[in-house]
Amino acid sequence: MTDLAVLAVAFGAIPLGAIVLDSFRGWIAAHRDLAWSGLAGVLVFLGLAHAMAYVLETKPFLFDGSSEIGSILFLAAGLSFGGVLGWVLFEKPFIRTEPLRVVWAATAFLALHSAGDGLVLGRSFVGPGFPIVSIDFVTMSATIIHRFVEGAIVLVPAFAGALRVRSSFLLLTVSLAAIPAAFLPGFLAGAMGIAAGGGVARTLSTFLASMEATLALLLVVRGFVPILISERGPRWILWVLTGFIGISVVHFLVE
Repeated sequence: MTDLAVLAVAFGAIPLGAIVLDSFRGWIAAHRDLAWSGLAGVLVFLGLAHAMAYVLETKPFLFDGSSEIGSILFLAAGLSFGGVLGWVLFEKPFIRTEPLRVVWAATAFLALHSAGDGLVLGRSFVGPGFPIVSIDFVTMSATIIHRFVEGAIVLVPAFAGALRVRSSFLLLTVSLAAIPAAFLPGFLAGAMGIAAGGGVARTLSTFLASMEATLALLLVVRGFVPILISERGPRWILWVLTGFIGISVVHFLVE
């Protein structure tokens, strides 16, 4: 499990490195349309396209494919939980200032995404043919870029909310959720057997991905779009497309 430990720690810690963006606060503020729209494109891919593709891919495995109604209700529950979480963060009075609502929603997204990716990583180390992980320069570079940008999704709103470096860094630590999540599939396999434990881990991954999808939808529509449409001209649309295409290519290199 040493290899898994190294990969899990690295995977969980990479977003913390995004704190170097603090040195570029002035530039980010001066190019708000570029920063926010590019990250909106990233969110559309990670939280909607990628997460929902995973949900649809794993749907036949839920309940061993024996209960269509059960699978639909399960996925609806995951989507609903993510929507409720986003609604509470944006519309309830627990967080009173608008910039901080976006910050906390982005932090929740990073936590869900990190935990989900950690589970996927951990499942690669369970079973007779493990580990099923490709480690090369291209894959490692794409993974670093992918996780670094996820950290930026939290930091750019945090900078807009005038949070200090220490507070911003503490928010990024939710990415460490990937570390215990990576060890969970192995624990479940040991406790329940490879087949049953793998099924539970896959089911949990699917639930987190469905939550991530609706939370990301609200984060984009409620958090990012109002800022983007306040910008002059349609240039932000091009940057959204650039962010979407860029992170899609990065993911293509990772998976």
